[in-house]
Amino acid sequence: MTMRFGYIAAISFVATIISSTILYAEASMRSIWDGVYTNAQADHGKVLYSNYCAKCHGGTLDGADEIPGLKGSNFMADWETESVADLVTRIHSTMPMDNPGALSISSATDLVAYLLQQNQMAAGNTDLPADLGILSQIRIDAEKPSTTLTR
Repeated sequence: MTMRFGYIAAISFVATIISSTILYAEASMRSIWDGVYTNAQADHGKVLYSNYCAKCHGGTLDGADEIPGLKGSNFMADWETESVADLVTRIHSTMPMDNPGALSISSATDLVAYLLQQNQMAAGNTDLPADLGILSQIRIDAEKPSTTLTR
């Protein structure tokens, strides 16, 4: 009986630790709706977009034929629940199509700031950091959460 109680207590303890870790991770997540970039960073991203992306995605970010648009409901739906780090990594490792990897993580981060701006996300007071660990804690939400996520 005592051994069984110890086993149940151990399982309960582990479950509590796992639940606490999950709750902490969710509480530390931010949303793109939280003002995660600056307008100055988006302005730099716009220059990069013009130089590296517009030839395929178009000057208005609408895409063409098989080239996806980078703004609007389809773009947001494609990235819903992904992290900003996922988008930055995708841009860094696969774009531009004729020279994948030409954009540094820092440049890809500035491009994402521009994409957020063009998707009507409000700017904030701090640049998106070119740190994939931090960017992995910023979730892409197609619609504004009913309450702002805890920072």
